[in-house]
Amino acid sequence: MNDFTANQAAAITALIKSCLHNMGGKKLAHLQNDPLVWVDATDLVHAGWGQKEAEGTFGSLVANGIVYYEGDHSGDAVFALSEDWELLANFHA
Repeated sequence: MNDFTANQAAAITALIKSCLHNMGGKKLAHLQNDPLVWVDATDLVHAGWGQKEAEGTFGSLVANGIVYYEGDHSGDAVFALSEDWELLANFHA
């Protein structure tokens, strides 16, 4: 497993929860068949991070590969949660 800070680990957990909430799932396995595991720094803001802190944390997750740039959709940059389910399982029971 990559070495993540406590803040990054909490953010990964928050992003997983956000994805599950958005698609109506409860378990990580539910995301495995969902093609829309999109995430954004605002997901972290909704989970309690300040705007600047969320942006920095989100950027660090992109740098670590747990979040990746998926492309441009309707003029907006879209990022997705990694599909490394084994790694993500460390952050969601």
